[in-house]
Amino acid sequence: MEEAMKAKSIFMVVGAVHLGGDYDVISLLCKAGYSVEPNH
Repeated sequence: MEEAMKAKSIFMVVGAVHLGGDYDVISLLCKAGYSVEPNH
């Protein structure tokens, strides 16, 4: 995942299980310095 993000902007879909708790995908990406935006 990180290698693909370094090369270009990507569209990523994650399941609901990965969107909650202290180590959710969005929090981890933001802490790593990535910009995360919802796509409606």
